[in-house]
Amino acid sequence: MVRKSSIHIEKASIGEFYHNSREKKTENSIFSTKDNYCSLKAKEAMELYFNELKKRTELYQKRTGKKLHKKTITLFSAIINLNEKHTKEDLEKIVRFIEKRYNTKVIQYSIHKDEGHIDENGNPVINYHAHILFMGIDNEGVSVRRKMDRKDLITLQDEIAKLLNMPRGVNYTQEKKKRPKRLNTYEYKRAMKLKNDEVAKLKKELEKEKNLRKQTEEENRKLKKDLFLKDAEIRKLELTKKGLEKRIQKLRNQMKDYNKLQEENEQYKIFTKEDYQTLSQIKKLLKVTELKDINHMLNEFENSIKEKIRKKQLKLIEKHSTEIGILNKEKVVKTSTAKTIIKSTTSTKKDYGKEFIDAVFRVKQLHNELKVEKEKNKSLKEQIKILKNENVKLKIERDYEEMENASNENNISESIDLKENSKKGKTTSNKKSDIDI
Repeated sequence: MVRKSSIHIEKASIGEFYHNSREKKTENSIFSTKDNYCSLKAKEAMELYFNELKKRTELYQKRTGKKLHKKTITLFSAIINLNEKHTKEDLEKIVRFIEKRYNTKVIQYSIHKDEGHIDENGNPVINYHAHILFMGIDNEGVSVRRKMDRKDLITLQDEIAKLLNMPRGVNYTQEKKKRPKRLNTYEYKRAMKLKNDEVAKLKKELEKEKNLRKQTEEENRKLKKDLFLKDAEIRKLELTKKGLEKRIQKLRNQMKDYNKLQEENEQYKIFTKEDYQTLSQIKKLLKVTELKDINHMLNEFENSIKEKIRKKQLKLIEKHSTEIGILNKEKVVKTSTAKTIIKSTTSTKKDYGKEFIDAVFRVKQLHNELKVEKEKNKSLKEQIKILKNENVKLKIERDYEEMENASNENNISESIDLKENSKKGKTTSNKKSDIDI
């Protein structure tokens, strides 16, 4: 993009001496300062400015007979657009032109090639420009501001463009366009700072959005995984549900088969309308009740079915056994064998024939025999208890007799000892009497 010529003159402060010489930190100085140029250090420029100000103030007072007005501009700053090819020699042409045009003195001038910004694509955009600080009171003590009317400033723009060999900027007066507001140095700095802050904020937001997008993608992956697991669980539950539905249907078919079997054997039906309704209610609960509870209900229902079948079979067997009178004729079989036969006949796929009847009565006979044996065992225990008591009694009596016998023997022994002692006493007395004589 071709840079256009432009010069903007505004009131300056002595602080700009430090800005131009880069002795004061500049936030917009984001590139290398090695290609910058400044004619004087800030301290030297300030000494020169105050010396000139003193002289020109005296000239003003001598000319007007009045003190310098407080609002009189004593220092101007001219900001000039440049391009990357311009040198200090090019700027010195402008310095001489301004001094001659306004009959004043330039205090300090500088070229800056370190300011600018980084665009959205990350490319450096350098703001090549120059600063010229010159006295606001001319060499004769006249205010320079009085010379800067609209016509003068328009001509000034034309002359600067020619001196720098650059295309002129927009002539708003000639083109009858509204002039945009021009920012002074400090306003420009604030604007650039705001712009840089905005760029930094946008970068931060972009980074935040990037992290958020990454987090969202991670959450989406997690949600997809959770959804997959949930679908798998649902499929598993559906399979379990289907399994329970099949089990319900199987129970219903078994109940029908058993009732049909009863009819074929000219017996009344075991399962009633209420049983089928109960099974239907369990099936309806599949939609609103947990499957584990349904499974428990089916287990209870199935156990009730088996119990009902067992009771009906036992009644039929008792009736059948009474009619044919086979109870006392059957041989006893092992209990485990009988239980196996009974277990096998609880299925609705088997008929309850003579084998089942025999097995039931064998078990019943074994139960009766076991009961008889228990009675015998009880009787034997009572007899054993009686015998034990009698044995204890006999033992006591025997011990008593032994004690009596031992006592009699002791008495006899004592009497014999007394007799022997009396005899010995008599003999001793006789001998003593002989001695005395």
